[in-house]
Amino acid sequence: MRLVVNSCSQDGSESPPYKNPTLNVEQRVEDLLGRMTLEEKVEMLTGTGFESKPNARLAIPPIRMSDGPQGVRIQLPRPRGNRPGGGGGSLSWLTGIVNSPVVPTTAFPAGVALAATWDPDLIERVGKTIGEEARTLNKDMMLAPCVNIQRTPFGGRDFESFGEDPYLASRMAVAYIKGVQSQGVIATVKHFAANNQEFERDSINAKIDERVLHEIYFPAFRAAVQEAGVWSVMSAYNKLNGLWCSENPPLLMDVLKNQWGFKGFVVSDWGAVHTTIETANAGLDIEMPRGKFLTQELLKPAIADGRVKEAVIDDKIRRMLRAMFSVGIFDRPESNGGPVDTPAQRAVAREAATESIVLLKNDGSLLPLAPHKIRSIAVIGPNAAVARVGGGGSAMVRPVYAVSPLDGIRLRAGTTFKIGYALGCAIEGEESTETNLIENAISLAATSDVALVFVGDSSKIESEGFDRKSLELSAGQNELIEAIAKTNKNTVVVLTVGAPVLMGGWIDQVPAVANAWFGGEEAGNAIADVLFGDANPSGKSPITFLKEWKDSPAFGHYPGESGAVDYHEGLYVGYRHFDKRNVEPQFSFGHGLSYTTFDYDNLKVDPGPPVQVSLAVRNRGARAGAEVVQVYVHDVKPSVDRPVKELKAFRRVRLRPGATYTVSFTLDKSAFAFYDVAKKDWVVEPGKFEVLVGASSRDIRLKTTLEMNP
Repeated sequence: MRLVVNSCSQDGSESPPYKNPTLNVEQRVEDLLGRMTLEEKVEMLTGTGFESKPNARLAIPPIRMSDGPQGVRIQLPRPRGNRPGGGGGSLSWLTGIVNSPVVPTTAFPAGVALAATWDPDLIERVGKTIGEEARTLNKDMMLAPCVNIQRTPFGGRDFESFGEDPYLASRMAVAYIKGVQSQGVIATVKHFAANNQEFERDSINAKIDERVLHEIYFPAFRAAVQEAGVWSVMSAYNKLNGLWCSENPPLLMDVLKNQWGFKGFVVSDWGAVHTTIETANAGLDIEMPRGKFLTQELLKPAIADGRVKEAVIDDKIRRMLRAMFSVGIFDRPESNGGPVDTPAQRAVAREAATESIVLLKNDGSLLPLAPHKIRSIAVIGPNAAVARVGGGGSAMVRPVYAVSPLDGIRLRAGTTFKIGYALGCAIEGEESTETNLIENAISLAATSDVALVFVGDSSKIESEGFDRKSLELSAGQNELIEAIAKTNKNTVVVLTVGAPVLMGGWIDQVPAVANAWFGGEEAGNAIADVLFGDANPSGKSPITFLKEWKDSPAFGHYPGESGAVDYHEGLYVGYRHFDKRNVEPQFSFGHGLSYTTFDYDNLKVDPGPPVQVSLAVRNRGARAGAEVVQVYVHDVKPSVDRPVKELKAFRRVRLRPGATYTVSFTLDKSAFAFYDVAKKDWVVEPGKFEVLVGASSRDIRLKTTLEMNP
């Protein structure tokens, strides 16, 4: 039990300095470290499931951890005989996680949905709310956020992360971490690095060029460390350029701790440690979930004969104590509990779900639904009557309650609209005994003014532990859409997916398409808000939707062979690839429609330094709405290969009908730089650069040129 520590001990004697919260963190750390025996230090290097080990003699409490990032995931202990053993393979441990009882908490939208809001202020509030709930539940550390770049659309955990662009992922990561840590809870940015697929994730060797790492796969981690001050980094399961990420000195020591100045501690992914000496010397600080390699039996002999220096062990403990003192773990009382999933927390979840919805297509302004246009609605599909809260695996949060699209529509429609429901088809893994599914759906659609078809994936299709089998919608969903579209010209498709799906068979047959992602517990209400026009859709896609698998930059270089995957596409991930190869996407990165129209005008650029960019944005429609203004940069004549354009700034602007607002951006040197491998540093070359401003990566409205003279 944790108590507020006073300056005096219970017997009246003066407490040691480390118990005095008025001293600075480093003083407290050094005092406590100096009181620990070698055995006590080594004992702290392994966990006990979801906690670090406490020290009763010195009153060092455990760090109590929770999975994330969709909320606080609390697993109840399984019966002792069924508990997975420490140090086993990651998939065996995952089985234990999935099968353990879970305490109901607030389920927020998945990471990719949060990224679709392009709203750092909102994401910081989400992080803060998650941190509040963690504190209520006596959790000190969230194993979140996940910031791995979406490289391949097959990735099983694509839904957990913030999309395909390193700059967008960085802004989302910083906001999320600041929110969580503002509540005295340690955030953990994961998985460092290049955990971009679940296929053979325990063994695959990701072969990636140094420049590509720094420009594509490292930026979100670097921002988490240098801007957000994250206190924990989780090492990935996979190998990176031949070395396990948990025993990778170039990754953990050279880059993370030395170049970036990381002051916190590195925690292994569960079961991701493979050695003792190499891991101890490479920069990993604590092995989870339990000790198999960093144990007394294996480490003490290595310390005694000099293969591992005691100073190395001291550094690990120093980092853990620094994080614990910094967030207040030693000083705060144990929570007596309290409500979770409060009305205020639900409101944040609903706002995030609403802002995340991306209106991909809306021909003829079919949406929003209005009484003067329609009176009867057919709600159809395998994702209509089920709340698809999130993807599967350790990110899955069990909500106190969850609203399905059908529930949300019925609640919003009241008696104004006649609502009918038909399953239409069963999703993969959820077979139905009902022999006339499509026929019943067609019959309902034929007698309704509009048909809303809810399709997509489930936690059995997008999940930790395995990659997606196909980019096609599963189990007859394509055929269902096509059949309904032939029956009812007013067909709206609402997707629940965390990664791209192919739409070639039906996209031209339906007038309206929206992506609601995995929207958390309030997804059904959020969807109804957007469909009926109570909310104006403002989400922008953080991923590119491709027309065919062969259009992907990872095509031909996924999932790898002979235990390795070559990131042959280099810098050309996501929209960078589509621009460079002149490939037309189904829907571009940054794309998202609104029920109103925004005009861009009067672009001005002051070369500075730093560069100042401004433009006027006007809402010329009849509805209030929000637009995400995106700024891209293009090096006109680079000395090295560079993308056609790269996102370097964005701003979400909310405008009343007819209103105009001047949007301003500051671009520092980093917006124009590339990573020079020879110099091991970022370089801005003199010459011309284009500044391009638009509503998506393919909808550039304004551009101008400036001369850089660094």
